[in-house]
Amino acid sequence: MLSPDQTRQHSVFERLRQGILTGSLPAGARLPPTRALAGELSVARQTVVLAYERLAAEGYVRARIGSGTYVAADLPDATPSPGPPSAIAASALSARGAALAAIPVSAASRDAGSGLLLAGGLPAPDLFPAQAWARCAARILNPLSGELASYPPPQGLMVLREQIAAHLAATRGLIADPACIVVTAGTQQALRTAAELLLDPGDVVWVEDPGYIAGRGALLSAGARPVPVPSDGDGIDVAAGIQLAPTARLALVAPSHATPVGGALPIGRRLALLEWAGRANAWVLEDDCDSEFRWEGKPLPPLATLDRSGRVIYCGTFSKTLAPALRLGFAVVPAPLIPAFVRLRTLMDRGTDALGQATLAEFMRQGLLGPHIRRMRTEYAHRREAVLQAMAKHTASAIPLAAPGGLHMTVRLRDGMDEAGCVAACRSRGLGVSPLRAYYAGTPRMTGLVVGFAGTPTALAADTAKRLEAAIQAAS
Repeated sequence: MLSPDQTRQHSVFERLRQGILTGSLPAGARLPPTRALAGELSVARQTVVLAYERLAAEGYVRARIGSGTYVAADLPDATPSPGPPSAIAASALSARGAALAAIPVSAASRDAGSGLLLAGGLPAPDLFPAQAWARCAARILNPLSGELASYPPPQGLMVLREQIAAHLAATRGLIADPACIVVTAGTQQALRTAAELLLDPGDVVWVEDPGYIAGRGALLSAGARPVPVPSDGDGIDVAAGIQLAPTARLALVAPSHATPVGGALPIGRRLALLEWAGRANAWVLEDDCDSEFRWEGKPLPPLATLDRSGRVIYCGTFSKTLAPALRLGFAVVPAPLIPAFVRLRTLMDRGTDALGQATLAEFMRQGLLGPHIRRMRTEYAHRREAVLQAMAKHTASAIPLAAPGGLHMTVRLRDGMDEAGCVAACRSRGLGVSPLRAYYAGTPRMTGLVVGFAGTPTALAADTAKRLEAAIQAAS
């Protein structure tokens, strides 16, 4: 930390340096005597002397004995001025970089859901178990302190992988060896890592249409060529995928809850998908991000429980059950891929935050995750029902398509309506909805909005539905 004298000296130095760089002090110009400038700036003369000495050491000025201090003559007449940041960024990108920067990652800006009702796919911040989480963090901090001077294991802490394996066995019926689990910074990193390892640039992949935007982006960023495969109330249409791209290298699917329509893949399609993957020597990335929240029927087991040939990479996350900001997820990877998967994780970021991993492991070890999920499931069910009832009563311009699972639903609008206009009108009224069009990789087959309900307390449901109706009417 700089002392007050050092701060003043730096301020004088920067003021003069900027004057030289911008040309207001041109090459050859004589600087004021140190005593005169000190008086003008109300600083000690020694402060100015030291600033002059630094300018001389860095080549900005030359001192002439008996004459004074002058701006260096060998500086250019017109020093380059910084261009607009956006222009600099655009010109600096390679063709590949520009393509990567243009890949969409969500239907809305990063902060569009912050503080807004009906923001899709986000858990309720008021339900995060902050006190219990803080106690777990405090409990593990001292034992972990000796490990903080080194990088975390790139595969993830064994204690957390063991807890994840136990959790999957108890809640999803998936038996996973902790040695085949890799901890990641959310589902997104798991998908990107798998895509980098399994795909060459230009390889064809199936993506659900409509489907998970950031997942599609992960494949695009790895150089893949996505083929939109229609997804309906029963999830991805496997027969259509085989017809469109029979030799695709990979399929990205959400069998438990397709985004954003919400269909769950029935057993016939599941078996057909696995049969195709084996025949085509293809891989299946299973995104199981919010399977804990199912509102109709019994939860379906993961696709990975049917996999007998090691073709499925199962990806999960704690973003929906706890908080997205924790950036904690995992992948259950076929054993032959583990060495390469872990090596690439090392190259990417040297491993996921050890403190967050250890806190989560302690949270799970104490048996806190299961009760927390049950509380959230109960509360979200109440909030979902309240939003549906309020929309039935107050939102005549839209038809909610209640998904059987997940934290959001699709609201169907009249064909031809301006989705972007509706979204803008909603945002102006504090509603964080998203346009359905953004979820389509191909031609949209329906006009609508994607709305969340987890962050909307039941007491606000009626007012929220009225605001939604007003927004739609304003955009009509």
